[in-house]
Amino acid sequence: MNSRGFTFIEMLLASAIFALIGLASVAVLDSVTRSDTASQQAMARLQRLQQAMMILDRDLWQITPRHIRVSGEAPNKTTLAGGQNWLESDDDGLSFSHAGWTNPGMILPRSEVQLVGYRLRENKLERMFYLYPDAVTGTEPQVQVLLEDIDSLKVRFLDAEGVWQESWNNAALPKALKIQLSQQSTGELERVFTMPEGLIK
Repeated sequence: MNSRGFTFIEMLLASAIFALIGLASVAVLDSVTRSDTASQQAMARLQRLQQAMMILDRDLWQITPRHIRVSGEAPNKTTLAGGQNWLESDDDGLSFSHAGWTNPGMILPRSEVQLVGYRLRENKLERMFYLYPDAVTGTEPQVQVLLEDIDSLKVRFLDAEGVWQESWNNAALPKALKIQLSQQSTGELERVFTMPEGLIK
């Protein structure tokens, strides 16, 4: 039987083939890793978006027709208010009071009714709140950043005639509230929140 070893050229060719296979494997692994990272980032953005909407929904569902008194002045008859540049927002803003801020036995130095506001500042969706609904003039709210990379925030209010209004500032609640968000990473989002029926007049 005629036998011979590999030639130098054959060895080089085999080495080149194995090198190409190795490079291809690394490229596939890198692509899978990048895809997995992108998927995890997208899932995290979606979770933050869902959490922000849940917080807003919870606040609105517990909205209370409490009139706001500032620094001992006569109570403001407005239950819910909002519109362009409300709360010094870079776009639209919104404010109202809600109950359900549990404080058993009044242990914590705050009320169980919370004055909250939503606004857009420097591409961040912010939730503002005060420890007491009757805030003293000059009292700074606490600020919670809900979302980032927000391009626009639009708030619309459905009146008794079924017409969407761009602003709201009266004692009666709207029938519904529409929030429109534009986020750089996820695109456009629109969510409609209905008001508690027992509070609509």
